[in-house]
Amino acid sequence: MRSLHLFTIYIFCILILSAAYADDRDSSLSFPSEYRYTIIQPSGGAGAERIRVPEGDFLIGQPERAEDQLKNGDVKQKGKTTKNEEDPLMAEDMVLVPEGEALIGLPEGVAGSDRNPLRMVAFTAFLIDKYEVSNAQYKECVADGGCTVPSLIIDYPPTFHEEGKQWYKDLSRDDYPVVGLTWRQATGYCRWAGKRLPTASEWEKAARGTDSRTYPWGNIWDGTRANWDDDGKTDEFDKISPVGSFPQGASPYGAEDMAGNVREWVDDLVLKGGSWYSDPVSLRSGDPGHGYIVERDDDMGFRCIKDVSL
Repeated sequence: MRSLHLFTIYIFCILILSAAYADDRDSSLSFPSEYRYTIIQPSGGAGAERIRVPEGDFLIGQPERAEDQLKNGDVKQKGKTTKNEEDPLMAEDMVLVPEGEALIGLPEGVAGSDRNPLRMVAFTAFLIDKYEVSNAQYKECVADGGCTVPSLIIDYPPTFHEEGKQWYKDLSRDDYPVVGLTWRQATGYCRWAGKRLPTASEWEKAARGTDSRTYPWGNIWDGTRANWDDDGKTDEFDKISPVGSFPQGASPYGAEDMAGNVREWVDDLVLKGGSWYSDPVSLRSGDPGHGYIVERDDDMGFRCIKDVSL
């Protein structure tokens, strides 16, 4: 009799648990295909919100990009980096962009102003790489295990697809900008170096100063001050050029190649500055830049910044 009683209780418990879990196994639940992970947060107070998770494979753990919000609306990695932030190798070849306000964007009616309207923005001080990150610098990160090698999986421009793939492997091009990187790879390098990607606004201030000039050197177009799409007629480079080849085109703070040579990733998932494959309109400092069209290309590079306290 006692055994029958225990068996009855056991069956009752099974039925109750099955009913409870049946509600959670809702096959109609689904996540958009682009979601790579889900963050579950407390619902407030002492409790936590109960969230249904559909059946199937999913990622566990923290996303690669664990960051804190900063004053300029940017982000910085939590914790330590693999490179010491006091390492002099990581501090060299950077220029100071002082704190203060600057005019950012384009006047109303100018091409691109709808995506980057003219406005006054306040900034805290930061350091920015004087040059675009080179192949040699990026190879150091790869050797240290902090970066993965570039891979030019592109569909545009097709005529330069195969040639661009070889630039990273060519030892004679170690002082050329590294290309063929995704936004995530660029972010990873900056994190490894104890830095971060600039926002579009920070990049723009570093490129044009506080007076809303059209190009880093001023308001008048000069094809000898940047590497752009002129087949080498005025800039003397048919395609990509070594970093620092146009000191005469430096920004008011001394940052070079912020117009032309390679488009540069910023934290907003935009490419700024134009490239050796761009016309003068795209080289304007206030140009809104190219959105996320392809993941990587042979005219896409980057540079990093570092926050400072003065």
